[in-house]
Amino acid sequence: MQRYKIDEMSCGHCVGTIEKAIRAIDPVAKVEANLGTKEVRVETTADSDVIVEALKTAGYDSLPL
Repeated sequence: MQRYKIDEMSCGHCVGTIEKAIRAIDPVAKVEANLGTKEVRVETTADSDVIVEALKTAGYDSLPL
């Protein structure tokens, strides 16, 4: 399970955009977003660097936890 801190994530639209960006790389990825902690958990076979780049492209800076 990969975990990321995304401070810019503030609403349901953000969650949808983040999920879409990750699923564009891995369509079967399991994505769990917690708006309260601004943390996203991802179960995927994709490399963490690829996920970080996809999030950046979608407009979100992320810090792997």
